[in-house]
Amino acid sequence: MHKSNGRYLSGFLIIGVGVVALLNNFGLTHISFGYLANLLWPLLLVIAGINFIVNRRNLNGIVMGGILVGLGTVFLGRNAGLFDFDMRYFWQGFWPIIIILIGVSLLNKGQSNSAGHLALMGALEKSKEGWEIKNAEYTSIMGGIELDIRKASFSDRQVTLGLNAIMGGITVIIPEDAAVNCQGTAILGGIDLLGRGTGGIVGNINTEIGDLQNAAKVIHLNCTCILGGIEIKH
Repeated sequence: MHKSNGRYLSGFLIIGVGVVALLNNFGLTHISFGYLANLLWPLLLVIAGINFIVNRRNLNGIVMGGILVGLGTVFLGRNAGLFDFDMRYFWQGFWPIIIILIGVSLLNKGQSNSAGHLALMGALEKSKEGWEIKNAEYTSIMGGIELDIRKASFSDRQVTLGLNAIMGGITVIIPEDAAVNCQGTAILGGIDLLGRGTGGIVGNINTEIGDLQNAAKVIHLNCTCILGGIEIKH
């Protein structure tokens, strides 16, 4: 099973906070945790971006990961005083890009795309009987996705789904006879696999349900959740 690189970065970050608290308590340093939080919160974006790049290893993951790492680096440099960055420019560019993405989403609405599926400020639902499930990426950005795999037809015994929830939610309903392998990272969000979940500031999940070797259907889930939620249930 693969280990999430974000877990190590998160671990080092938490250890660093603990070291600062210990030094503060013994009077060796006087570092404000408010200052640290304001300075280092962009590292959450960097961790998320690295997870996208390492775990997805495709063009979508590289692009999304690169954007998150870039934003985190810019905000971290600004907070550290390395350069002056006017947040007005960020917001002036952010909303037009969102509007453009919405337009692209509307143009592609209703068209099949086996490589990826996007719910941008909207909903994507696959619950009709007999829909074909293949290896694919599903991304929810300020929207919602529901996948009822009980009603899907499997082209192969094993299928791999990438689930990315960014300020949105994804619900996956799996068949009782399916085995599931779930790996993922949640940043200020939560991932729940049949009651086994992770969440908080940064959380990681790597667990299996059922017999992966002998089950008639095997579902591999690679999850990334930022300010959102992913739920996998029967």
